[in-house]
Amino acid sequence: MRRMFFLLSSMNVGGVEKAFLGLLSTISLEENEVHVGLVKRSGGLLGQLPKEVHIHDVNVYHQYWRLINDPPLWNIKALIRQWRCWEALVHLLLYVHFKLTGSRLLFYRYLLRNEPMMAETFDVAVAFAGPSQMIDYYICNKVRAKEKYGWVHFDISRFGIDVGMTRILYRNYKKIFIVSNAAKKVFDEKFPEFKDKTEVRYNIVSKEQVMRLAKEGTSFADYFTGKRILTVGRVSEEKGQREALKALRLLIDKGYNVRWYFVGGGKDLAYCESMARELGLESNAVFLGEQLNPYAYMQDCDIYVQPSRHEGFCITLAEALCFNMPIVCTDFTGAREQLDLYPNSRVTDMDAESIAKGIEDFV
Repeated sequence: MRRMFFLLSSMNVGGVEKAFLGLLSTISLEENEVHVGLVKRSGGLLGQLPKEVHIHDVNVYHQYWRLINDPPLWNIKALIRQWRCWEALVHLLLYVHFKLTGSRLLFYRYLLRNEPMMAETFDVAVAFAGPSQMIDYYICNKVRAKEKYGWVHFDISRFGIDVGMTRILYRNYKKIFIVSNAAKKVFDEKFPEFKDKTEVRYNIVSKEQVMRLAKEGTSFADYFTGKRILTVGRVSEEKGQREALKALRLLIDKGYNVRWYFVGGGKDLAYCESMARELGLESNAVFLGEQLNPYAYMQDCDIYVQPSRHEGFCITLAEALCFNMPIVCTDFTGAREQLDLYPNSRVTDMDAESIAKGIEDFV
């Protein structure tokens, strides 16, 4: 029996996690022993992992969270204030090394120097939520496996990565799977030395499962009689809800009877709710929060809009394609690839005016 290990950040309701569940649905759990490592054992999709899957807590991130995320000079000053001068000196040298080399590999090696190797040995180990400095480092240096694989879920030109560290760590991977041809092209241009290792693996969405869940889920209950617009996804700046609200204001000003529903939670939710009030959209912008099963909303909306600034392979767009509704999305990496054979769609620029114009074709 083949032993497989996948490392993810968590099982939040997000595209990477849904992509993993899609991949897992293609793996025979009778022929493979599947292990999942989670940096944080949490998330709305945690309960959807099959009982046969072995879950491991990989608690290497939270104790180093401030050192990883806060500006290095802040951390150095904090260590000095605590009279931890030797540690401050080490971090200063690591910071200088990073400025000279552009790689934080030595920094991670120092942070995780006392972290033990995983006790188990696997046939396959996959850094599924990549590129990620912590996840890639852990797979490459703390997991024993005959074969190791990387997985790239986004356009690396639109999301900051440690190029130097990636260039070193990805030498350990037998293959690097990338979720769209467009994202692969960007990756290959940045890292031509890995071009022979990269391979496109589209995220898997089961239309049958999505349609089944749509029949079981909760849908709109507000008796609105105009056109319902829907967006599903984490509420954050990169997902484009701010531009969507501006586009909604433009549509309302032109006299269209529309209401825009946003499914998802996230760090930008409070900001977007406040922005909606400032734009006078209290009756036209509805925030539904995180939904484990948003598919009844997808089934019953009039127009689906994906206003993202960047994606790799957009899971929610792939899910929306299961329903025969008009789709408007911004021109992020992979969008045209996903909509190539779907004529009932518009791909727009990423500004509010363009999004609104795309929606106008369907209202």
